[in-house]
Amino acid sequence: MTEKAKMSAQDNRHGRLPLSAKRKKLPSSVKDELMKSICIELITSQITTGKALQRLRTEMLFANQEQYAKMVGITRKALSEIEGDKSKASALVLGKALRGVGLELLVLPRDKFLQGEIISYQSATDGSGSE
Repeated sequence: MTEKAKMSAQDNRHGRLPLSAKRKKLPSSVKDELMKSICIELITSQITTGKALQRLRTEMLFANQEQYAKMVGITRKALSEIEGDKSKASALVLGKALRGVGLELLVLPRDKFLQGEIISYQSATDGSGSE
């Protein structure tokens, strides 16, 4: 391996491999099932947004907070606060954090019946229930 290739394969600050070199290759079907199960837990209030983000970051991307925060363009402290459900982050920062794991920020009524009606309507209008 050339010296230039070695340098590009390492993070200069910490001498660690970049996130892409550490990332395990999960089959799409495994990623899809993980995403579905976490989103169902999130929608049914079994877990919080912060915990959903944390699980997707670790179980799908295998990234630590520092790596992920750098990847999505927020601070590690902001990410830690979001995942710990202690954040007062703006919608912009929260949106950046969620986008990195394939989620988007969505506003729904708190009422579970109305949520179901809206989700059912969306599923009926797009024909599949997802994009």
